[in-house]
Formats: sequence, structure tokens, C-alpha cells
Amino acid sequence: MEQKYSAFDSTNVFMFLIRWWKHLLIICFVAALASAVFSGPSFITPKFQSTVVMFPATTGSLSRSVLGGAAGARQDFLQYGDVEEAERLLQVLESGNVRDRVTSRFNLMEHYEIAEDASFRHTQLTEQYRSNISFRRTQYGAVEIRVRDKDPRMAADIANELAALADTVQNELRLERAGLAYEVAKRQYETLQQQAKEAEDSLRHIMKLGVFDLEGQASMLTRQLAKDLSDQHTQGVSALEERLERLGEYGGAYLLHAAYLSNVSEHLIMIQRRYQEARTDLENFVPFKFVLDSAFEAERKVYPVRWLIVFLSTFAAGFLGIMILMVVENLQAKGIIASKPTK
Repeated sequence: MEQKYSAFDSTNVFMFLIRWWKHLLIICFVAALASAVFSGPSFITPKFQSTVVMFPATTGSLSRSVLGGAAGARQDFLQYGDVEEAERLLQVLESGNVRDRVTSRFNLMEHYEIAEDASFRHTQLTEQYRSNISFRRTQYGAVEIRVRDKDPRMAADIANELAALADTVQNELRLERAGLAYEVAKRQYETLQQQAKEAEDSLRHIMKLGVFDLEGQASMLTRQLAKDLSDQHTQGVSALEERLERLGEYGGAYLLHAAYLSNVSEHLIMIQRRYQEARTDLENFVPFKFVLDSAFEAERKVYPVRWLIVFLSTFAAGFLGIMILMVVENLQAKGIIASKPTK
């Protein structure tokens, strides 16, 4: 039996469009007009974007880089950081510490219009913050900060503040450890200074008793004693014997204190260098990044992209209209719904 109505054939799309072009035109026009209106500033707040691009710096010790340390420990203070340094910088920027400081500095609760009595206001703040502020590592190893905001000046200020906080927060962490190292080195240095002073005082006291060069004095006095004995110089022999007895009495203490002072002085020089390095690290602010491009006030908005919204909305409405009209035409062909009467 011959089928009275055939199913819709996709090869007749052109004829289909001719039959329904007025309907499709109206659908697309209404969609374009509606999307143009509803994507306007009255319904969607426009946002401006500011960007900071910076390279991470090496995170080595400033004292080792500038003053030099042990052999092979010297580092280039001006060298760019690697991928690991970039990831560390990203972790700092994404931390709650930085987020809280930016929130407080720019009063983002009020700026994002979050009511004081709103439920889960801190959750709302975090969601707004993350939707407007993003960080990423570029293919060249740099770190990029992107800030979007309804106020272009605010976007630029937040981006530059984030770049500055990257140094501030990391220096606070570094100074906490540098302060501990400084206190330890300072105590050791002061202790060794005191020990060296005590050893010097003891040697000075022994030297006042006539012992200042044990080997030289002993050799000289022995030769002189032998000469006085051969010359039968009784008074000189008695004086020399007294001096030799004093050498024998205090000579051991002299050697002990001299060796101790030498050992303490050697350690004091080493600890003094560590003390200077720790003090250098503690008293200086270290940059952890090199800013390549600072943020500036944007002149054009980046959101929403109205032409894209209008285009996608119109395309989607037209496509949906075609699908619906195709279904309607098929249902009419099968007699399920009545077709429009022909005049």
C-alpha cells in the first residue's frame, strides 16, 4: 500500500526554510532583541579586567647570594625562578592569608554588596572572590594575576596589591625562620666571645707572672743557667732557677689556655660569619618576584561580550525554531495535528 504522507526529508531543507522563513525570521529577531536588551548594563553588570605578569625569583638566602657562603653554596640573587618557584608563588597567591588581606584592604564585603545579615556571607565572599580573581602559570614560566571588577580602578589596585602581597607574605614566613636562626647565632656568638675574653684574661694573668712564651723562655733560661753555672755566678743561678720554677708551675696552664683560646677564636670567626648572614637575612626585605607588567586601569569592559551573547542566543533560537517547526510539519503530514487551511 502506497504511503500517503512521507516523513520529512532532510534534502528538502532549502524548501523547508522557504516555507517557514517568516516564522524563523521573527524568532531570530525576537531572540536577538531580547539578548541585546538582557545583556545590557541594566541586567548584567559590566566588568573590567586588569592583569599583572611577573616572574618568580629564586628563594635562596640573601646572605649566601650577596655575602657568599660555603664553597658551591653561592647563588645568583638576580636569577629567575623555575617551575617549582612559580608553583610556590601561585600557592602563596591562592592562600587564605592573601585573600583575607585583600578582603580587608579593599572592604570586599561591601564592594561585592554582601549584606551583613546574609546567610553564609563568607562563602558568598569566597565565591565572588574566586570568580573575579584568578592566577595561572604561563607557558614561559611566568605567573599571571587576572582581576575582574565593575570598577576598573579597583581591578587595577587589587591586581597590584596581590603582586605586592606575594613579597610581603613570603618575607613574613622567611623572617620568622630568619629570626630564629639569628637568635641562635647571636647566643652562640656572645657565648664564644665571653669564653674568648675569659681565656684572654687568664693568659694575661699568667703573662704578668712572667710566662708569655713557654718554649722560647725555657730554652733561653736553660742556656743562661748553664752559662752562669760554668761561670759560677751564684746570684744569677738562683734567679734563673726561680724563673724556671715559675715556668714549670704556670707553663701547663699557659699551654692549656693558649690552646683553648686558639680553638675558641677559630670557632668565633665561623660563628661570627653565620651571625652576620643571619642578621643580613633578618634586616632586609627580599623580593620574590620580578614584575614584568603592572596592572593599569582598563578602558574597555571584558564582560559581558554582548555580540557573542546576541550571536549565540540568535543561533540557538533559530536552531530550536527549526527543530520545532520540523516536528510541527511532520505531525501535520501524519495528520496528528491539523494543518493551516489553504485559501
